[in-house]
Amino acid sequence: MRTKGEKKRLGQRLVAEFTQFRDDLRNRQPIEKKYTVRTVELDLLPRQYDAEAVRCIRLSLGVSQAVFAKILGASVDLVAAWEQGNRKPSQMACRLLELIEHDKSRWIRRLKAALKERAA
Repeated sequence: MRTKGEKKRLGQRLVAEFTQFRDDLRNRQPIEKKYTVRTVELDLLPRQYDAEAVRCIRLSLGVSQAVFAKILGASVDLVAAWEQGNRKPSQMACRLLELIEHDKSRWIRRLKAALKERAA
């Protein structure tokens, strides 16, 4: 466990290093030899969903295309086109479909809460 003094020294070192880095950039000094630069590649693209996968997610929630469209913030025609295979969901839509698929219970609770709010 670090003591308060050690944390302060680390903070001071970080500030000094970043200040030097800033100054090197401003003075157009080469930084390759002074600093380690790493490239990290991450595969963070959402998976693609075909017509059957979209339909299965909707049915797992037990909702109509109209309600599913409301959840997604899309039109009913778009959801129908996905389910018929006429169009493919965008990356943003695929990300949301991933989130729904990963935690269906959260979305079912949200739907139930919306029904209660509407009934009140």
